Amino acid sequence: MENNDLESFLNSKPIYQFKRAFPNISNPYLQRVYYIELNDDSHLASLSSRTEIEYTEYVYEGQPLLEPDDIEGIDGNVKEAMELIKAPQAWNITTGNPNILVGVVDTYFDTDHDDLINKIVQDIDDSSSTNKHGTQVSGVVAADTNNGIGIPSIGYNTKLVTMDSPLNTMRVWEMAQIPGVKVINGSWYDSCSPSSINAMVYEDIWNMGITPIFAAGNGNTCGSDPTTYVYPAAYDHTIAVSAVGHISPRETNHPVYGIVSWKDVHNRIGNDPTTTMTHNDKVDVCAPGYRLYTLDNNNNYRNTSFGTSLSSPMVAGLAALLLDVNPNLTPDQIRDIIKNTADNIYQIPENAPYQGLLGTGRINAYRAVLTAQCMANPTTGLDLAMRNSDFDDGTEPDNSTQQPWQSNDIWVRNQDDGIYNDDHQNPEYDPNDPNYVYVRVSNNSCDTSSGNDQLKLYWAKANTSLSWPQHWDGSLFITDPVTGQDILMGDEIGTITIPPIEIGETKILKLQWSVPNPEDYENINPNPWHFCLLARIESTDDPMTFTEGSHITTNVLNNNNIAWKNTTVVDIEPNSTPIIGGVVAVGNPFTAQKSFKLELVRETNELGKAIYEEAEVSITMDNTIYTAWNNGGKAKTNLKDTRQNERKIVTADNAVLNNISLAPNEIGTINLEFNFLTKEYTDKNEYVYHVIQRDASTNDIIGGETYIVRKKPRDSFSADAGNDKEIDKNESTTLTASNINEDATYNWYDPEGNLIYTGSDLTVSPEITKIYKLEVISNLDGFKDYDEIEVKVNPYKLESLVPNPAISQVTVNYIADEANSAYLMVVNTTTGSSDNYIIDTTLNSVVIDISSYTSGIYEVILVADGEAQTSQTLIKQ
Repeated sequence: MENNDLESFLNSKPIYQFKRAFPNISNPYLQRVYYIELNDDSHLASLSSRTEIEYTEYVYEGQPLLEPDDIEGIDGNVKEAMELIKAPQAWNITTGNPNILVGVVDTYFDTDHDDLINKIVQDIDDSSSTNKHGTQVSGVVAADTNNGIGIPSIGYNTKLVTMDSPLNTMRVWEMAQIPGVKVINGSWYDSCSPSSINAMVYEDIWNMGITPIFAAGNGNTCGSDPTTYVYPAAYDHTIAVSAVGHISPRETNHPVYGIVSWKDVHNRIGNDPTTTMTHNDKVDVCAPGYRLYTLDNNNNYRNTSFGTSLSSPMVAGLAALLLDVNPNLTPDQIRDIIKNTADNIYQIPENAPYQGLLGTGRINAYRAVLTAQCMANPTTGLDLAMRNSDFDDGTEPDNSTQQPWQSNDIWVRNQDDGIYNDDHQNPEYDPNDPNYVYVRVSNNSCDTSSGNDQLKLYWAKANTSLSWPQHWDGSLFITDPVTGQDILMGDEIGTITIPPIEIGETKILKLQWSVPNPEDYENINPNPWHFCLLARIESTDDPMTFTEGSHITTNVLNNNNIAWKNTTVVDIEPNSTPIIGGVVAVGNPFTAQKSFKLELVRETNELGKAIYEEAEVSITMDNTIYTAWNNGGKAKTNLKDTRQNERKIVTADNAVLNNISLAPNEIGTINLEFNFLTKEYTDKNEYVYHVIQRDASTNDIIGGETYIVRKKPRDSFSADAGNDKEIDKNESTTLTASNINEDATYNWYDPEGNLIYTGSDLTVSPEITKIYKLEVISNLDGFKDYDEIEVKVNPYKLESLVPNPAISQVTVNYIADEANSAYLMVVNTTTGSSDNYIIDTTLNSVVIDISSYTSGIYEVILVADGEAQTSQTLIKQ
């Protein structure tokens, strides 16, 4: 040091470290900044008083921005988060590049974790901390994805450089010196006030082509005011990220999650504004941050944490994807793309108080990646699209979707709230108020649409054999079997102009629908019968890729301009008129006699019990379908018979009704019902079950219907028919079902399965031993349980001894007609001596002479086929 006086002054202090704060930095001012570590802060005043020292400030130890993970013990789901930000669509463009490195400055990293061991290329470990925060954050950025274990991450193939504490700007600068690091994530804060030195450092990092991304704060990070600036996030040359929910639609009380983490709502607890994260005009964007499933130390996983610590790394992973499709992007361009492609969330009522404080909205990974790709490699040709499923990447034809009739880009709401709630509801008839149908249209191209394209929407009664355009254009009627009137089976709902849609952007279009009156269809099938919806984009700039034919399934799979919704929602919840299933039509859409089969299958990879294991799933054919199936030979698989010929019970997956032989254009119906069994009850709350109609000869899919069954938690009950009973022949007994203390139906069945009585008390007089079955069905939600009771009938009986007491003779009345041989044994209870009297089993009485018997008490025993059956006491006078 050239200044000997200053050198002597510093040598007099208890200095532990003295070094350049930002080695290799180009900024002349920052080249003069040094880091001094002392034993306490009592020396700051003397340092500041030196004329050689221009400026001093504290270097604060940063704190992670993750709330304690034991506040709420509920599950989060990373799948919903990835779907909300449209990560799967982005991954269809790029799954990231392992040569693009994201630097994560944080606490500690479990480098041996199964989801990190192949992702961290360099770990700089200078601290003894084992705080799991760093492991959690790094998992959000780039947990190993598509490796068959754990969780997916937004960064997918992106790799990491990790660096532990201290959490401060010098550490970020150190990370910025590592070759290949293009993005740096900081899920922590180090100050509630700005530092001019730190601001210059982040500007220098930004100008180096490296994008620093920071958590905006957790609401109470810098005091009780959630609008307070939090640093480093609030510096001009960082991207600041706040949090929104991702699990449940708004205004839902999820059976597991409650009202925590409503989709795109800034409040952590849906309607509680005191539970927000930081929001201010420095926030650039938001990302999911409540109940996000991520990694934990010791090769574990965690799903109970929340905070902007989880939101920031999601944006860092997205920035890495942008750099893969467009490596020349600058930090300014990365920030602009991420901000300009975010989805607007301010229209959500709960977010209204935060106008302008949540940045430009919630990140949209697909739109951002497509925009970056189009900047690097612009292509021409408009491609407006609707997705058939989560597996549909927009390619035509769609070879990935198994059931193309359950597009999530079409949904119905009974009220006008579908812009921020895409949870599909069954259409409900109201003579005064319409339902609302929402259709999501995306632009998968590098061209902005003109605003002249049209969306047409159609309805049809739920049907597994729909054809185009017959079932949709208002030309198909069926005859009411009672009134003889023509009943409309489908029609156009309306047409709407699609507004201009930018690159990668999605627009939600709304159409009102006056739902047909269900009473019009009751004579065809009285059970609930819902609707199919079909959406078609008509555009001169984006015509159908494949010419449409009559086969609706082929049309939908071939053209992303067409989407189809054929879904029945079954909400199992206490109700005075419970709905536990739904009707779907089955028909022959061809001009020749054909045979078909109906398959009943559970959703692929659905977790938990299958619905047919937890519920009694029944399929009931109407007369048309039963006759067609009967004529085809009544072939079936994994279905058991009931006493009602038309009704079958599912016993396993891939249940099949085969060879349903239908005449040209013949239509019938089936009704599928779900009675949950209390003995099989689990906490699982949603099941997906498909009915698929196939050509019996070619196995081609004709169409299908999907049932989404949701059950609410409820108290259990048990059927109780009482203890087994024993009676004599020709005797009656009453069987009584225990009351389950709710509105219920009590059905009694004989051993052959015939329903013999409905009510709680059944009086029976069986001739032989029988087992009766009790079925108890809740009238609130269709839950049911069974019990059995055996009534044992003794076929042998001593009916009477006449007279008794007796002097000279006694008439013994008996029943022994089922015995091969029988006799009466008269035993003196005092001496034990006995006499036997063979009896005729075809008769029912015999006279015994007892005149020679001494007075006393005797036991008369009926012995049939060598075994004593019953006895009575006789008194001899």
